[in-house]
Amino acid sequence: MSTIYPSLENISRLKVKPTEGELWIVNYLNENLDESYEVFFNPFLDGDRPDIIILKKNVAIFVIEVKDYELKNYNVDSFNKWSVVSHQGSNPISSPQSQAFTYKNNLYQLHLPVLGLGYLSNRNFFNLVQPLVYFHKANKSEIDGFYKKAENENRESARLLFEQKKANEIAIEQYNRKADGIDSSRRKLTRDKAMSYGSDMLSNLVHKIKSYGTHVLFDERVYDDFKRRLEPCDHVLKQGKKIPLDAKQEKLIVSSECKEKIKGVAGCGKTTIIANRAVNAHTRHDSKVLIITYNITLKNLIKDRISDVLGYRDNENYAVTNYHQFFNSQLNATGQDIERLIGEYGLEKLYSTDLFKEHSVEKYQTILLDEVQDFESEWVKIIRDNFLANDGEMVLFGDESQNIYARDNERAAVVAQGFGRWNKLKRSYRTSLDSSLNQVFKDFQQNYLVEKYSDTELLETTQTQLGMTFELLKYHQVNQNWENGSFELIQAYVREHNLHPNDIVILASNVYLVRRLADKFNGVEKTHCMFETYDELSQLSRMYDSNCDAEKLKSMSEIELSTFIKNGVFQGSCHSLLKY
Repeated sequence: MSTIYPSLENISRLKVKPTEGELWIVNYLNENLDESYEVFFNPFLDGDRPDIIILKKNVAIFVIEVKDYELKNYNVDSFNKWSVVSHQGSNPISSPQSQAFTYKNNLYQLHLPVLGLGYLSNRNFFNLVQPLVYFHKANKSEIDGFYKKAENENRESARLLFEQKKANEIAIEQYNRKADGIDSSRRKLTRDKAMSYGSDMLSNLVHKIKSYGTHVLFDERVYDDFKRRLEPCDHVLKQGKKIPLDAKQEKLIVSSECKEKIKGVAGCGKTTIIANRAVNAHTRHDSKVLIITYNITLKNLIKDRISDVLGYRDNENYAVTNYHQFFNSQLNATGQDIERLIGEYGLEKLYSTDLFKEHSVEKYQTILLDEVQDFESEWVKIIRDNFLANDGEMVLFGDESQNIYARDNERAAVVAQGFGRWNKLKRSYRTSLDSSLNQVFKDFQQNYLVEKYSDTELLETTQTQLGMTFELLKYHQVNQNWENGSFELIQAYVREHNLHPNDIVILASNVYLVRRLADKFNGVEKTHCMFETYDELSQLSRMYDSNCDAEKLKSMSEIELSTFIKNGVFQGSCHSLLKY
């Protein structure tokens, strides 16, 4: 049996379930390929999500695009262009083969920095990746029939063109150009049909995969880099698994008619508690649960956690939103003119003004507020006074030491008044309890957070035995040429420990440093930045300086760039941006 990533059991837990065809071919490959073949299902590949990639060390890489198409609903013309046919007409689409070739091309672009440009001169280079297509709801006869009309039209076009040439009705240059185009289409049709396999041809597909021998370019270095990128990231491996709760967490997920507040260190499981408490609340009163965050990016994380608890996605009974979006939606629901209100109160004061007490609004039996340390006290009062049912449940979740928006700490304490004493969580699950990293985090808290946030919860730690290594922890001092030095150290570290790109986060003391590093990483692979890149900054700056470009920004020092942003981009664009 082959090696499947993630496991078949893991695949069954994924939120986006595999199609019938995907599941069928994965099981078939598992049973008909030996352990030397590694089958990767729906891997993350630098922004791409190919259906299946098969890796055989020292041999080849196979990209399989899987389609559950009913071919009678599709058409291919003599130019090898696909369209989908419906009662409304015909609409052009990308062919499954072109999708497979796109993945192939992206694989080469992704790995050229690893392979080296010298590989381009080797004629075997482009045989390293083999694209294939599997049509689950078609057989060989149907695939042949699907292409027959296009092949006949192609032959007829070639015949008519030749007749024109014989009759001297077309110039030789024009004839050659058209003949080349027809021949190119013919070869593409032949190629695409040959790489297509129906449900009765899986044995042929496996035979083709097994027929490949050793490839001169598929050495250990290339294989290791491919496998590192293809292996499922931590998020996929944990998807659908019920997260075990400790005794304190079990108590806090119980839903009841009350007002409570919960705080804890980063990684203590607040989001998991929110998800479980929301599900228990809906079970208790069978009505919609409202969950409000400050940061809009947390919405999908909370929805995913709720899906993990339920085992399925439910958008009907759980409303997850951020404060500003919720406020705007309620203004709209009560028929209030937002533009007029902005003119009357100003954008800053608008969201702290209770505009709902004279209106009839939907009441919720349960409201959960996340990131409450970033809320204004007026926001909490607006939500409680207008949207919470009389016998409702409202719970605040927060951590003052994660106050990234620099709220006034004395004022922030007012936010949580009227909700009883804090329920405190001190155990972080982002590292093991005996990890040496915990002591580093605790020392940081004691040195930098306790004085600033008097109520900061310190991480629980245990005595660790000297000389034992619990997690990866290294220190390098980079003084000269820090950009190249740091970039090379990070790359070497990633390769040494075989880390998946989706499991890596690069942090720095300020955005200037990570922006410089991100610019270097973008040269070798896609990155997801939680800040504006140089290209994005240059686009913003053009609102007031048409001569500014990314290269000009890159040439600035940290101080110059900071001043430029504050005096230019921020002043020039903030008036047009809402806070949500």
